[in-house]
Amino acid sequence: MKNGIVSVVVAVLLSLTGTAWAAGDFSAEIFAGADKKLDRQEAALWIAYRDKEPLSKFLLPGQMSLDSEKIVAALEYKLDDLRSTTHHEAPWTWQELDAVYKAPNKDALLPGWKDIEGITSEKKIGKNGVDGSLGPLRLRKNDADLMKVLSDAKGASIGFSDNRLIKGHGAWNTAGALGYPITFFSQGSSAQSTKLVVMPVIGWNLAEAEGGAGNKVDELRFSLPLTVWRSPAGKKMTGTYEENMAEAGNSIYSRLWMLIAKPYIQTDFSFQYEIYGIEASAEYVGGVFGSRLYAGGYQDIGNSGLQYQMRIVPRVDYGITERGGEQTTRKSGDNWLRLGGLLSLDFRLGSLSFNPLDIGVAYDFLKNLDSAAYSDVFKTHATWWLSENAGMTLEYSKGETPVAIKKIDLMTLGLELKY
Repeated sequence: MKNGIVSVVVAVLLSLTGTAWAAGDFSAEIFAGADKKLDRQEAALWIAYRDKEPLSKFLLPGQMSLDSEKIVAALEYKLDDLRSTTHHEAPWTWQELDAVYKAPNKDALLPGWKDIEGITSEKKIGKNGVDGSLGPLRLRKNDADLMKVLSDAKGASIGFSDNRLIKGHGAWNTAGALGYPITFFSQGSSAQSTKLVVMPVIGWNLAEAEGGAGNKVDELRFSLPLTVWRSPAGKKMTGTYEENMAEAGNSIYSRLWMLIAKPYIQTDFSFQYEIYGIEASAEYVGGVFGSRLYAGGYQDIGNSGLQYQMRIVPRVDYGITERGGEQTTRKSGDNWLRLGGLLSLDFRLGSLSFNPLDIGVAYDFLKNLDSAAYSDVFKTHATWWLSENAGMTLEYSKGETPVAIKKIDLMTLGLELKY
């Protein structure tokens, strides 16, 4: 489909690479259709030109025409990133694509600390990052949020907490995770792509309390999650975007699976107890049962300015308690195989017009298959984002922490930070 047009467009764009790019006239408007919007194929062409993708990615030696489906397939992972950034599927307006794309000459406007390659900015592997990237450092709420794009994730927190399990005044608390992603890309022969991320992580959860050390939460975790993002082959799209949506029963095409294997060591800040384990989880990102209901990232609710994010993350955990301590209810020598998952629903108000307000609930649970042991924690929160990196959060959590099984009943107010 559109092979002849694609060939002409690519030829013209290649001839413009040394002029329009250098002159700073680059815009997604070049690729927009008559309706001034870009479907997935037009957006893939825009990405190919934007990132100067080599023709060898789309053409075999001797071929003289391009198949637009092959371009979409080769750049599927970048289209998924685009969907995550804009919070909706195609079509996109050329104005919003211009807004989300940061041209190379704009990097000079970044503060120096935000442009340290491999630390606070991405260091690409291979030509134009075709093989992957190193960094930047990520600061988020927990391991699961480290795998999400910045706009969809919760941040590390520091603030004041009231421990409702004991009498007395409240105290300071902090929880978060710091990770460093090492990313590798692979493209398949059909509408498939794979992204592999290895990320060393340090996580913590500390809630001080009066009345003795046994009443506080004290957790320190070291882990090495191995994450595979997999975009499976989908039904071939033909015709215009509107025709495809009508043919598909108004379903969402973009979809992928995030599969994680995570070995970990958990202890406290005094290194008194030791728990070793490995956790595996899976998360689906895309239309649920082929519908317009979306899982895995924030999506618009009509034109109301309201968005929602629904997450369903089943997981299995195997842990061995090498040594117990007062900061865990687990005993030395126990071997636990547990099944459970994370369910969460968040709503975001005003992301397009003012600093967004997030309100949400989450339920995290694990059941031991060998005994009646069961741990779960319920959380609800409201976060007012002052910027893309900082916000004020009010959170209530009740239950047990997942690994140390420490009882909590906390109301916290504090600052939330993410990067």
